[in-house]
Amino acid sequence: MLEDSLFDLLVQKVVEEVIRRINAKPQKALVMFTGATIGFKESMDSLSKLQKEGWQLKVVLSDDGMKVQNPEAIKQELNLETIYHSGNIESQKELYNDVDLMIVATMTINTAAKFANGITDTVLLSLLNHGFMAGIPVVGAKDACDPDNPVRVKAGMGKSTAGYRKMLLSNMNTLTDFGMILVDAKDLYTACTKTKISECQADPGQNSKAETKNSVMAAAHVYGQDEITLNKKVISRTDILKAQNAGSIRIPANAIITEVAAEAIESFKLKMIRF
Repeated sequence: MLEDSLFDLLVQKVVEEVIRRINAKPQKALVMFTGATIGFKESMDSLSKLQKEGWQLKVVLSDDGMKVQNPEAIKQELNLETIYHSGNIESQKELYNDVDLMIVATMTINTAAKFANGITDTVLLSLLNHGFMAGIPVVGAKDACDPDNPVRVKAGMGKSTAGYRKMLLSNMNTLTDFGMILVDAKDLYTACTKTKISECQADPGQNSKAETKNSVMAAAHVYGQDEITLNKKVISRTDILKAQNAGSIRIPANAIITEVAAEAIESFKLKMIRF
């Protein structure tokens, strides 16, 4: 018993030191722009705020992004030496290898659809694929791929059939199920600052005994017949679907709830308790 207590204390001290060192070093992010224009200004505002807080940014534009956006304007506004694109990238790994976060600052319907279906036939999609497989957290601005975005609706593009709208929303749901955090561009800054690599990444081969024991207990523990705990940093729609028969769910106070997960909570009339 004493040995377990000492082990748990040692693990806690190690975790605290790792978190302290992570918080002390500059956060690094790989930022990706597609050819979407909806939400561009709001995303740029968020990126500027991150830079003012010491974040180091690398920016990649898709081929369509190079045509639609103004690379030089982005370069000047964010005070960057280089804007990366398919014509000057020598090594994709060098771009994502040392970053704490990937940010999709603008995402077209095409990008969302392709990635949701596992298609990675462009540099940007390939980078996303490598990022996910490397366990790097991804935050995306959903404005341009959301069929219900007010800018799109105001422009007369909110008249799609129910089936087509369902498909577009399904692509977004799939991305959140993958683990991507989708937010409005105006909320990009907040989502990025709340998403820490130490909270989102996990090396399955390096789990401590205490961490494994705690995570298993938290995932399986039921506080009552109608109350379930979701001890996760990001709550997805899939999590809510699995808990839909519960009367209430307990969620960590600092957990991020994706928009579609919030809709599912409301749809199933679940009571949400923060702890």
